[in-house]
Amino acid sequence: MRKLLPPVGRDAWLALGVNTLSCLGSGLTMPFLLVYLHAVRGLPLPVAGLVLATIGVAGLVVVPLTGPLVDRVGALRAFVGGLLLGGVGIALFAPATTAWAAFAAAVVYGCSGGLTWNSFATLLSRLAPPAERGAVFALRYTSANAAFGAGALIAGLVTAGETPGPYVAVLLIDALSYVLFAVAMLTLRVTLPPPPTSRGGYRPVLRDRALLGVVAVNTLFTVFALAQTSTVFAAWVTGPGGSSARVAGLAFALNIVVLLLAQLPILAKVRGRSRLRVAALAGTFFAAAWLTLATGAGRPALIIAALGIFALGEALLSPTLPALANDLAPEELRGRYNAVFALSQQLGPVVAPVLGGLALGHGLGGPYPILLAAMCLVGSGVAISRAGSPVTP
Repeated sequence: MRKLLPPVGRDAWLALGVNTLSCLGSGLTMPFLLVYLHAVRGLPLPVAGLVLATIGVAGLVVVPLTGPLVDRVGALRAFVGGLLLGGVGIALFAPATTAWAAFAAAVVYGCSGGLTWNSFATLLSRLAPPAERGAVFALRYTSANAAFGAGALIAGLVTAGETPGPYVAVLLIDALSYVLFAVAMLTLRVTLPPPPTSRGGYRPVLRDRALLGVVAVNTLFTVFALAQTSTVFAAWVTGPGGSSARVAGLAFALNIVVLLLAQLPILAKVRGRSRLRVAALAGTFFAAAWLTLATGAGRPALIIAALGIFALGEALLSPTLPALANDLAPEELRGRYNAVFALSQQLGPVVAPVLGGLALGHGLGGPYPILLAAMCLVGSGVAISRAGSPVTP
């Protein structure tokens, strides 16, 4: 196992460790936030879905501003600021007993997400050697999602029912974790060279056709795969799936185990291969997971197995698209390249809960996973077509 660990560098490992702990707190709250808003605070499912979508909308609005900010003030400072803002945002959900209060919390939390995703991606790309970018982004994804899944497992065991107390407790714990980890990042004193100075806006970034192709593929996988597990999966399981929050928690637990066991071997296996072709293979695993889920209503074993299959797709996808976006980026525009890539990440939290809320709220939960499977295969097709492009490394 030690031989499989990539040489990403001490500072990169420290940053990954802090981010892992932060994601543990997020796992306590985000998978069950739709359930909390609906079952505990009494918001209709379509409205609760719109609240979660607002998180993504706020992130979309903020992301274009974060690119120049990261390039000018540095990724570390921007990341710390995003963590502090995230703590405030998630704390505001605890007293949110009305739709307007929930929407306000979503705006603040969404703004933090737009800043932290971009700044941390830029930070990692500068901490790790260029040859290890795929590895460091894979480690980021695996460690973050393992922590997220562990938090979801804990939340699934303690937040069952309609009593607000346990939900509010995990929200406040998550909020505190953001603040503590912001302080931890400052104490790490990560040594980075000053960011290169750059002028202008996004025109040179948007002229990069290779980057736009990567963004298109990532958007499809984020909307119809990754964001679905963090926003809709638990609500599907406890609704059309005919199971409990504990089953959802066990599914996240299996997802953790498979991801942890598979990531390093897969990382070694795909090293040197076309990033887009590996991403296309990931899409087929996502589709297989959703088809398994579609047959799993009332069958907890199939529901749990679906997230195990899903984890194999995640392990394949994680070293590909974020690293490719950074491979394409000139150093002085790295924050802006990551900001454009982050736009596709933010579309997931916007579109996924809206689609899921509408489907579940209108009795279409049964065929919903089949739609997700079909769109994941579309994403694989787009990745294969872009892999043959002469402008994509």
